[in-house]
Amino acid sequence: MNDEIVIQAMKESDIDQVIELWNKILNSSFLQSSVTKEELIQYIERNPDVSSVACADDGKVIGVLLCGHDGIRGFIYHIAVHDEYKVNEITNRMLERSLSKLKEAGIKKGFIFTQSNTHDMDETFNSIGWVVIPNKLQFEV
Repeated sequence: MNDEIVIQAMKESDIDQVIELWNKILNSSFLQSSVTKEELIQYIERNPDVSSVACADDGKVIGVLLCGHDGIRGFIYHIAVHDEYKVNEITNRMLERSLSKLKEAGIKKGFIFTQSNTHDMDETFNSIGWVVIPNKLQFEV
């Protein structure tokens, strides 16, 4: 099944499917408080080509990784893959794609933000040399 999966840049036309997938996979109340459709459009316009989606051969978005940078550090948010697919494999392929785009932009370090209930991914992140920092501070302006 994964041979048919294409990993590509997120486009504005993907956003409705991305939000639908996030609502299905992630805690919807968390998502609704963190990003709106309009903010997502602005984000991918400011950070073109670095966020990734995984698409089935019919064009359906089955995975998403929101990624961007501020010119110094990279940021990855809201990774989700439909559970009918090989989650770790697709996550790794999206990470590889987005990280290569950050590298092309000259970004050498970054952060990935996950929900506290995604400890199963900590091993994946540690295995590729990332340091998991369990506590973070968040602010709103």
